[in-house]
Amino acid sequence: MSLVREAMEDTPVVVVQGARQVGKSTLVQLATGCLETHFVTMDEPNSRALAAEDPQFFVEHAGEGTLIVDEAQRAPDLVLPVKASVDRVRRPGRFLLTGSADLLQVKGVGDSLAGRAETVELMTLSQGEINFRQNPEDFVSWVLNGAESTHDFLELDPAAVVTGGYPEVLLRSPRRRGRWFTSYTERLADHDAKDLKSGGFSDHMSGLLRLLASQGQSELVKAKDARTLGISETTFDSYIRMAQVMRLVTSTPPWRRAPRSRLSKRPKVSLTDTGLAAHLAGFTAPMASTVGGREFYGALIEQFVVLELKRQRTWSDQLFEIFHYRDHDGPEVDVLLELSDGRLIAIEVKSARSVNERSWTTLKQFRNQLKDREVIGIVLHTGTQVAHLNDWLHVLPISSLWEHPIT
Repeated sequence: MSLVREAMEDTPVVVVQGARQVGKSTLVQLATGCLETHFVTMDEPNSRALAAEDPQFFVEHAGEGTLIVDEAQRAPDLVLPVKASVDRVRRPGRFLLTGSADLLQVKGVGDSLAGRAETVELMTLSQGEINFRQNPEDFVSWVLNGAESTHDFLELDPAAVVTGGYPEVLLRSPRRRGRWFTSYTERLADHDAKDLKSGGFSDHMSGLLRLLASQGQSELVKAKDARTLGISETTFDSYIRMAQVMRLVTSTPPWRRAPRSRLSKRPKVSLTDTGLAAHLAGFTAPMASTVGGREFYGALIEQFVVLELKRQRTWSDQLFEIFHYRDHDGPEVDVLLELSDGRLIAIEVKSARSVNERSWTTLKQFRNQLKDREVIGIVLHTGTQVAHLNDWLHVLPISSLWEHPIT
């Protein structure tokens, strides 16, 4: 909420975007509660018709207040009139647009609003938000300050992973959560996907999401996945991009600094919520403790960690980018954070409740390859074990991502 308010203080157009049902409208209402606003939703046919027939009147009718346009991706022709209006009167906080798709990548949008707009990405709820943490969690800042804590951390509860962070899901029983996820994906395929892209995307969207869900956080192999869905690689690529536009799929690029030549060039992809992924993969919390479920649970936990870090990245005091790293001739690092000053935080994610020396061998190899960089190594695991092995290497529970003290 504070990010939206900050942006509105100095930026004419603020765009809040995220998947359906992540709480965009609620966030906007809280952020603008003390302001003079005029709210319209493009889900209403009459509002869309007015925006199409008289766009200049539409964008000006909030007067000195803020015009809030909900689900703005359904009226892409509004972007040019908004730009023209801002160029005439460049007052901060004039327009607040929300969208369940990336507004600037929707077909028909005529301008990027560069220099006039700021985008706030809204994901499903973080674990800190779910657990009513009073101060926003900031794991990276805490680690940079030494990762010290005087209290005990909790084990990772598999139920937290398979529930995810959709606000509506948190209010339901496990059985009712399943019904909600089923209805959610069906309606996205039958309605939103058809609105955004012609062709067969809506027919293949559910299959695409199920396929990606079954792989957790993993490298994208387009040729193999396209064969699985029975479509061409080119078509598969366009479907992936559209799922990303809808904020249902997220991508983690490979780190491209090349100490050797044979580095992976494939991004890792996953769904943007582990609850949705677990549902589509037919995975439940009790399955996490079975032999057959351990491998998938490991991939799901890596996805869980990456998503928590992506959420925190939007409000952290530290500027950082998120990557993965795989050298075919050397180490593989699950998660690699690169700070704005060039420092690196290399993270190994383990589904076990305890770890040993073998767990950080890869981190040592990676650090030895990068003599000119400061590297901090983190081993995250599902238990409660904490160990500061030296000034650069730490063993921490996954729950420390949101249970750490204020730095």
